[in-house]
Amino acid sequence: MILKMKFRKCLKVFNFKLLFIFILFITGCSGPEDSFLPIKAELINGGEFNSEEFIGMPLVINFWYPSCPPCAKELPTLVKFDNQDEYKVKFLGIVHNSLVDKKEDSIRLIDKFNIKYQNIYDENGDFVNDFNILGFPTTLFFDRDHKLSKRWTGYLDEENLIEQLEKINN
Repeated sequence: MILKMKFRKCLKVFNFKLLFIFILFITGCSGPEDSFLPIKAELINGGEFNSEEFIGMPLVINFWYPSCPPCAKELPTLVKFDNQDEYKVKFLGIVHNSLVDKKEDSIRLIDKFNIKYQNIYDENGDFVNDFNILGFPTTLFFDRDHKLSKRWTGYLDEENLIEQLEKINN
């Protein structure tokens, strides 16, 4: 009988701890990933980017780095849709400071693909950390209110890009 009572007490404590961990997990899941962090930073080719200037306009942020094959593969598609008037969106590239690439490598790739949309060089990894980027490339789609609509990790083909652009334009 005493053993049974001790077991029940232990089970209650265990359930309480499990509930506490679950609550911590749930509250920890809402963060920068769920909402937009204002971006104010120096651009890779000079000048400054301020996301607050684009409130009311959907925003596409692409995290990439030069020696990443899928990153380089999707750049021409992003350039193509940045140059179209059909989708009224602001494109922004955030270049990760990888271990093997230099800032100059990023600038060369930007020139090679004739990228006109603005790019920020994330030298210290601040934006990668702020937006909880775990893989490259990652593209974030924000609606007109700059609420996250979709997080796409991996190569983004034209068909999926169009689908996401249509979603954030409605």
